[in-house]
Amino acid sequence: MAGPVKAYSATTTGDVGPARSRLRSVGCYIATGVATFTLKNGSASGDTLLTQTLSAGYNEVYIPDDGIIATDGVHVSAISGSTTLTIFLA
Repeated sequence: MAGPVKAYSATTTGDVGPARSRLRSVGCYIATGVATFTLKNGSASGDTLLTQTLSAGYNEVYIPDDGIIATDGVHVSAISGSTTLTIFLA
């Protein structure tokens, strides 16, 4: 079991959540058009954990099984458009 899940919100680049965590899912609200976001391990120069391009509206990205481990924490390194991310970490 991965432990309790907590939600973190992001509208700009930067660190999200605790130092070591498990990425379980991402909710993404895009006001108009198409938007892209990239989540990396620890910092903007860390390994890419997830990159998605999604269309306007509310989108959900589920990570199967035990999720993706971010050993140094999750960092939003890119986010485009008028986008709000809700990042679920365990």
